Amino acid sequence: MKLILLPFLVLLTYNNLVYSQTKEPEITINLLANDNIADVNIDEDKFLASIGQITDYCKTKFDSLPSTQKIGILVIAHKTGNPTYKFYSNPKLDEEFNTKIITELSAITLENTKLVDFPFFISINSKNNGVITDFEGFVEPKKQQIAEYENANLATKLSLNKAYAINEVLPVLSAYQVIVDNQFEGVKSFGNLIQKTNFTEVQNIENLTSKNKNYWRANMEMEPTNQLIPITKIFALVSQGELDYAKKYMEIIRMFADPKAISSEYLEELNYRLNLFNRQLEKEIQKGIVEHDKGNYENALKIYSEILKQYPNSSWTLYEQYFSDNAKNVKENKLTLEDRKDWDLAKVEIYKHNPLYHMDVRANNGREAYLLFRRQEINTLFNKKENKMNDIFTYAEIATDLGVYDFAAQLFWISATFDKNNSEEGLYNYLYCLDKLGETELKNNFKGNYDKIFEKIEADRENAMKKSPFYKKMKE
Repeated sequence: MKLILLPFLVLLTYNNLVYSQTKEPEITINLLANDNIADVNIDEDKFLASIGQITDYCKTKFDSLPSTQKIGILVIAHKTGNPTYKFYSNPKLDEEFNTKIITELSAITLENTKLVDFPFFISINSKNNGVITDFEGFVEPKKQQIAEYENANLATKLSLNKAYAINEVLPVLSAYQVIVDNQFEGVKSFGNLIQKTNFTEVQNIENLTSKNKNYWRANMEMEPTNQLIPITKIFALVSQGELDYAKKYMEIIRMFADPKAISSEYLEELNYRLNLFNRQLEKEIQKGIVEHDKGNYENALKIYSEILKQYPNSSWTLYEQYFSDNAKNVKENKLTLEDRKDWDLAKVEIYKHNPLYHMDVRANNGREAYLLFRRQEINTLFNKKENKMNDIFTYAEIATDLGVYDFAAQLFWISATFDKNNSEEGLYNYLYCLDKLGETELKNNFKGNYDKIFEKIEADRENAMKKSPFYKKMKE
């Protein structure tokens, strides 16, 4: 929250307006929004001029206000329509006076924002150092939003996360993309695509990002620590309720994103939100696991069914549902332990929502045994900070083996830009993954015989698999 003390407009370049504290009430304005996005969210001159009308009103209306009487006015400017006002007083004033003030304020035209709400708080005779404490019942809009999220059930949290991505974050991130210089064609084109996409409807995020040449070009056009483009993909996934896969991306991108970047601010809030969400999800899943361990498979399945009603894209819940259902069918002699048809059906949905889910169940051949091991190997990564870059490359190789080429490409690009030891290999593997995704043009920007390079990558991956003891054991 940014604090602006009297004279407010002087500090914001309106040098012709100076309030005298000896004749007029002391006015403090607290900006409750992320003012770092002002350049894309407001027309600064018009917006400040309209705020000036409100402060002029307060200056005149409360010119005879006793210094012991404190007034607070919450103003929320919207993208469309009139602003929202809420009146506070200390000591409390009668409701008729409150209503009169709100009515008069509503007659003032406040400039609309361009993208998202812009709340600010006007205090009269209330000194504060950035924290508003003089008015009973006042809660900052952002803090109220987070409190509502914290107290919500899983279904509501999911809905709030989707709304946060659609209404607050994606409009801002794409706005910064479309205003770049024309030479950054990938960034601008990707931003325009995000702006015109209706994320309230079902969208294929893979087509918007992984299979979109401009998405990858945009990644390459950005400064290495500016992770604006993959962060946009993360929020696109959130908009569709794909929190599992979004979290996989977020875990990696947070390691390399400039914490001062605007996109990183949104990512940190998402990290907080998803941590809360997943802790609540885990508590519910554990209830089902307890029932499963007691042999109460029906009870476990009912619990998982209820969870999936709230969050249908949970790979973990889907896995536990399969596990209990399979155990129930084996117990009732409907299946044998060796039968894998249930798993073959279940894993499609599980891997759809989290292609890097760490569990596999059965392997029929050496390749399947190797991939089962590779999934489990994910859990061994990032245990030591000094191995971070090697783990990034290994993680990308695992994703390649599993056919998760979009995730692999993102990590290989990180290797190419951040890891001197794997820079060339990272680039070659990055372009290989793009080729697998159907993007065959970007490699022409780099020297090399990519037919041979790609053949070598495939041969190396095949050899690594065949040398694996898990592959050999199944072959025996």
